[in-house]
This record gives sequence, structure tokens and C-alpha cells, in this order.
Amino acid sequence: MAILNAFSDWRPLSSGVGELSRDLGSYPSVAGEVIRLLDYGFLIVAGTALGDRNDKYDREWPWGVTAGLYHFSIKYTQYLDAGSSIAAMTERVLNVPPVSLFTTNADAARVVSLPPPRDDGCFGVMKRRRSYRGFDGSAAEAITKEQLRDCLFSGLGIVGLARTDLGELPLKTTPSGGARNPYEAYALAYNVQDLPNGLYHYSALENSLAYMPCDTLPSAETVLGGQDWFSGASALILLVANFARTAWKYRHPTIEAGHIAQNMLLAATANGLVATPTCALNDNVIETMLDIDPVMQSPIYAVAVGTRSETATIADLVDWSAVEHQQ
Repeated sequence: MAILNAFSDWRPLSSGVGELSRDLGSYPSVAGEVIRLLDYGFLIVAGTALGDRNDKYDREWPWGVTAGLYHFSIKYTQYLDAGSSIAAMTERVLNVPPVSLFTTNADAARVVSLPPPRDDGCFGVMKRRRSYRGFDGSAAEAITKEQLRDCLFSGLGIVGLARTDLGELPLKTTPSGGARNPYEAYALAYNVQDLPNGLYHYSALENSLAYMPCDTLPSAETVLGGQDWFSGASALILLVANFARTAWKYRHPTIEAGHIAQNMLLAATANGLVATPTCALNDNVIETMLDIDPVMQSPIYAVAVGTRSETATIADLVDWSAVEHQQ
């Protein structure tokens, strides 16, 4: 900590190490610790890519140290492979006391029974929706361009512009506190009818896809932290947050993606498709592919969409309908 405190601001390396050597011990031992901290990225050098990123953070990050520590400490995560992940969760379940996943009214003195939920319209779609990762990636099972459009529009569509004292604010298909929803959507098309495989930006205002040049389109597995069960997805939708957009009105951070993803999942279900959300993202791959600002923009969420395969993956519930709860 003494070394980190000594280099809390830019200063010449030699003078810092010399000063610390007088207080902490020999020059070689202090220099060795400094080199180790440089190797791990705890200390950075001015003029390098990391140094420039640090300066940009100091100038532009709007939410202070606490939010910054949280956000940047969970980026660039290295994920376990499928087998190791399942094994770790199994071990945890066996060794951690169980937690009730719902609360009933069985012991209440007075209970009012409600009519069962409807099975038609949006309520039926909600009841049918299930996360499922067993995608049929064959060419014969490609999704349509219209199905992909429905997923994109349902989550991000702009249906109008409201004129206010603060300027024109977008009215969207999903809630956005203060019209600050910061997300842009990018679609990786792997198996979509009448849409060449590639990377696209979705314009929510124009309802259009713009092709983005990409040297090599990474696989869904590569983009999603090595989760190989996504390999047959027809399309992958990435939600990328623009922090300046969400901080223009209020100082506190609000970057909720769940509203958007839920609409996308329901749209996929209504179209007879399967879809699954995930936050296990390969930040390095996505930042390079999209050429986004690593400080003020960040991939947060992804939704994989495709045609259902009868073969479930290791991460899927099997035959959930056999134990379906009837209300």
C-alpha cells in the first residue's frame, strides 16, 4: 500500500523508488515490488494505452470512485468452462444451506384466492417463455429477418419523440427513468434468412440495420465467455451502455437492461423461437470488434436467439413441463 500511495499521482519512477527505499528497505527489493505491481497493472505508465485510459477516466467518468471500482473490477472476467461451472455450482449446493426460492401464504390467517392468470394474449406468451440454450443451428432452421426485427424493436424501439423543456426525449418500448436508457444494440447474424452473416448496428429510431465491417465474425461462444451451448444461435444481440447518455440528467447511475431483455425474450417466444439472456461477456473481444470506448462505453448484456433444438444442453432444464405448476 505504501508503494501504491506513493504513486497515486504521476511521478518519475526513479524518484519514487528512491524515496521509498529510504523508508522501506533496499533499493532492489522496492524496485522488484514496483515491477511486480507494473506487471499486474496496479501501477501504470504515462503515455501507454493504460495511462491514456486512466487520464480519460479522471476526466470523464461521471460517478466517482465507488461506482468506478465496482464497474471496472468486474470487467474482463475469465469464466469457467461449462463442466467446471456446473461442478462448482453442484459443490456449492451440497455445502451451502438451502434457501427458500419463494414464500407462500399457507400460514396466513386470511388468504384471498385470485382467479387463475389468462392463457391468451401477452399472458400466454409470458407463461410459455423459458430460457433455453439448445439451438438448432442448421441452415434449414434459420430465423427470419422479421423475427430478428421483432426482438430488436420490442426491446429498443423508439415509438415517438416527446418535446420537453430539456429537448426532445425518445419514447421507447421499454421503461427508461428520465429517458436516459443508454443502450445501443448490435446484432451478430449467424443464420438469418435474407441477411448476410455479419455484424450490424440497430438504429432504434430508423428501425434499420447497418452493416459494420468485421475482419472475422467471432462465434457466439467466443463472445459469450466460452459458453459453448450458444454455438447454434441464429443471432446474438449485444446491449452496449453509453455512460455519458445515462448521466446527462441525473448523477446517479441507472443502466437497467432487464426491461429491454425481457421484451426481447417475449418477442422471441411469440415468434416460436427460443432465447436466453447472459451477462457472461468477453469484454476484450467485444470492445475490439465494436471499436468502443473502454471507459465510457461497456457491453453489459446479451440475448441469444434461435430455433429450438430437441437436444437440450448441460445448462438447460429438461422436461420442465412434467412439473409445471398449475394455478
